[in-house]
Amino acid sequence: MKQLRKWKGLLFVLPSLSGVLLFYILPFLKSFVYCFTAGLNDRRFVGLAHFKTLFSNANYRLAMGNTLLIIGVALPSLCLLSLIIALLIEKQLAKRKWLQGLLLIPMALPAASLMLVWQDLFAKEGILNAVLGTHLDWLQSDKAPWIIIGLIIWKNLGYNVLLMIGTLLTMPKEYEEAAGLDGAGFFKIASFIKIPYLIPMLFFTVVISLSNCFKIFREVYLLQGDYPNRKLYLLQHFMNNHFAKLNYDLLTTAAFALYTVIFTIIFFGARWQQRYIRENG
Repeated sequence: MKQLRKWKGLLFVLPSLSGVLLFYILPFLKSFVYCFTAGLNDRRFVGLAHFKTLFSNANYRLAMGNTLLIIGVALPSLCLLSLIIALLIEKQLAKRKWLQGLLLIPMALPAASLMLVWQDLFAKEGILNAVLGTHLDWLQSDKAPWIIIGLIIWKNLGYNVLLMIGTLLTMPKEYEEAAGLDGAGFFKIASFIKIPYLIPMLFFTVVISLSNCFKIFREVYLLQGDYPNRKLYLLQHFMNNHFAKLNYDLLTTAAFALYTVIFTIIFFGARWQQRYIRENG
């Protein structure tokens, strides 16, 4: 009977598994092969030749540096700010359900219409210059990466806060009440009870935020197209431009290098999370 239920479960998920296999796993494996062969129709093994070409490419190094800068600042800032706000407004948000919808508005807004507002805000004749009395094209200046970092934080902050508050609301109230009776204040309760309880959700939030940081390419593309300000030339620009040139060898090599970095971060983060839960659970 148990074996029959297992097969029934497999039949239910088979359509989804087939789609994942066809549209994700098989293309990924095929792309992996392209990284080490001479070309699309040439299966000669070339070793690490494509990787050497990739890492010596000035545009790739520029795109990698810009991407690391933006994500390296935006990701920890976003997660830390989300945690602080969640701890501060947890009780207020639980009482005022309408605030939850407001927090999701930045993520729900259509990217195209949102970028029109940002263009009006940061253009040379835009709102910000009118307020400051300056005449600067902000998106073409050295300050452009910081504008995109601000956009990432603004767009994803509310969603992250809701994730963390949702977890905090499941925490048994006895923990906080017992700590309060022992004289613990807000900071001690947050440091020794709430944050440790949030560790699994914090890891999930970091992974989701990392994914959303890479998705900011869509907004940058809508703002400045294929060839933006050099400070905003990202890895996705590099890969898209090589896709347009049908340079699949360099494209797939760049994609695989990016996948390796992301997988390594998530793998070691998951290992640390499991060890933390095992030791403190």
